[in-house]
Amino acid sequence: MLSTVELKEQVQAIGADLVGVAGVDSPLLQEHGEQPEKLLPRAKSLISIGVALNREAVCSGNLMLNRYDTMCVYERINHVCLETIRLLGKEGAKAVSVPPYLPVDMGSEWKGMKGEINHKTVAAIASLGGIGLNRLLVTSEYGPFVRLGTILTDASLSADQPLDENPCDECQACKDACPAEAIQEDGTLEYRACASYMMPSGLPGVITATRKLIGADEKAVKSIVYSPDFWDMWQAATSGLFYSCSECMASCPVGSD
Repeated sequence: MLSTVELKEQVQAIGADLVGVAGVDSPLLQEHGEQPEKLLPRAKSLISIGVALNREAVCSGNLMLNRYDTMCVYERINHVCLETIRLLGKEGAKAVSVPPYLPVDMGSEWKGMKGEINHKTVAAIASLGGIGLNRLLVTSEYGPFVRLGTILTDASLSADQPLDENPCDECQACKDACPAEAIQEDGTLEYRACASYMMPSGLPGVITATRKLIGADEKAVKSIVYSPDFWDMWQAATSGLFYSCSECMASCPVGSD
């Protein structure tokens, strides 16, 4: 079996910018209610993978550039995770990859608001960064301009330790920049306010449009289905990407040097 150092080097060679390891027995993992053993019985380690976004695309103010860069990064994460699982398999280890974005469970408990595991929690435990005021993972190298993937494996790997100092110093830049005012004065985050503003072309938008269409006359139907908002829902559905706001990310100064 490859050593943890050798594995990390291989994963970075495949395309990851950041790689860390958390043990399934981490008290911090348990405190956050994560149960990786339900996804992979006899799992021993979690490999956290980070791929950096293009800061220029995110901060461009152009939604199409931003979305395209995010799509490319998620494709890279999928590739890295798939190849890492194959690499582990050749070494005799079992592994599974948790979706970095979609699909998610749309059941009644979470309604798509929670994945199979919290990638940010795992990444913070695996020393990739710290959780920022904006609830994004903030890394020393890239600030919050990073997307994450997680691999569960029964390989015994050396776990990293969480950072001693959080790269986020709570400068309030993200709070001040948030158009949804989702970050409260006491530091809490109104998740639904954030999600509703960030993903107007997501499921809430589809539900709203559907309600308007029910019983609408022909003129109203045409007004809805030929509107830019409705067409953006179609584009979001076909591309699988619904983000329409990155202000809390773009405003963060960490990693800009």
